[in-house]
Amino acid sequence: MADNQEKSLTLSQGEVNALKKAIMYLKFSCEETESVMYAGSPLINSVFSKLLVIDDLGEYTIDFFKKRHPENERFVLTKLDKLELENGRKFESEVKENSFRECLYPFSRK
Repeated sequence: MADNQEKSLTLSQGEVNALKKAIMYLKFSCEETESVMYAGSPLINSVFSKLLVIDDLGEYTIDFFKKRHPENERFVLTKLDKLELENGRKFESEVKENSFRECLYPFSRK
């Protein structure tokens, strides 16, 4: 069975909210540097995008995430800096920028 085969799942609005909150915690509250692997995951970002589409708040929620959130930007950057210190080496600038962008998702960095 292929990993990219589409599956169907029915969720209540409460379950949608719970999953969104768990992902937001992982991305913007969890200080464990190992969480970067998940916070920047394209698969988790894809799930979050799908949750936004089916959320009862719809466009309101999507518009909220189109705005910059400097506090979240600082949090993600601090976590990436901490990860560099723990690993004893700096990321290449392109790798760090890509990781930052993926971890910051769904927020925009305009």
